[in-house]
Amino acid sequence: MRVTNLMMAYNLNYNLNRNMRHLDQTQIWLATTKRINRPSDDPAGVVNTLRYTSYIGETEEYLKKISEARNFLNTTDSALANVTDILHRANELTIEGINGTSSVSSRDAIAAEIRQLQSQLGVIANTTFGSKHIFAGTNVTEAPLQDDPVTGDKIWTGNDSKMFLEIGAGTTVPINSTIGKLFFNADATDPGIYHLLDKIATDLNSGNQTEMNLDLEMLQVKLDDLIKERAVIGAKVNRLDLQEARLESTTINYELLLSNNQDADMAEVIMQLKMRENVYRASLAAGARIIQPSLVDFLR
Repeated sequence: MRVTNLMMAYNLNYNLNRNMRHLDQTQIWLATTKRINRPSDDPAGVVNTLRYTSYIGETEEYLKKISEARNFLNTTDSALANVTDILHRANELTIEGINGTSSVSSRDAIAAEIRQLQSQLGVIANTTFGSKHIFAGTNVTEAPLQDDPVTGDKIWTGNDSKMFLEIGAGTTVPINSTIGKLFFNADATDPGIYHLLDKIATDLNSGNQTEMNLDLEMLQVKLDDLIKERAVIGAKVNRLDLQEARLESTTINYELLLSNNQDADMAEVIMQLKMRENVYRASLAAGARIIQPSLVDFLR
């Protein structure tokens, strides 16, 4: 086959363009630090990249939910700690009121402080986390302890339904404390703390020591119930910590897989860049020597 000057020129142009494309691709790898920048770079690798990215995004959302749930539970535990302080103070005041040497005015003063504790308990019962009332069950938009618009008495509008939060694929955990009856229960045999404090104040005013002794026993029962509930909250927080550690470990693994799948080896890329620069320069130099016209050629 006869090789013409035109064929040589076409081949030179084709090879120069190919070497330039290779050089451009290497420069893109170096600039983006990624081996895959377009689906055409590695179709199978793009599928894996999308899968790993989706897993990482999903895990990050679960981690955000876990953080929110932990803050919710910590707020709940802090509120219950305040209730515990109220009960301890009520216990001290009740013991002081039972003392036979206490005068009527002293018992009335103690009763007045008990009623202040009762009012503070009402504030704690309506504690919010953000815009959510933490002790209202699933009715988080409405304060659970309210004044009856008709009678003016206190009423409980919350419920004992659990509020679940998904912390993993198919994994949920209840994050609210369903202890409405512990706060507010008008049953005389098992009164809520709100009614118990009211009863203690009434018994102090009347000087009924027998009832005050029963009040002390009921205060201890309520303290035990609070301790149990706080233990449950602590267990939930521990579970969230374990789930968070597992998800963080999973995220690290997926990030490693994603990096291995799409990131470029920078040392190798730099070596290829230098090599392809030399190839491109050599092809330019070789092309310049294919035909070397002289002045005589232009004079013909």
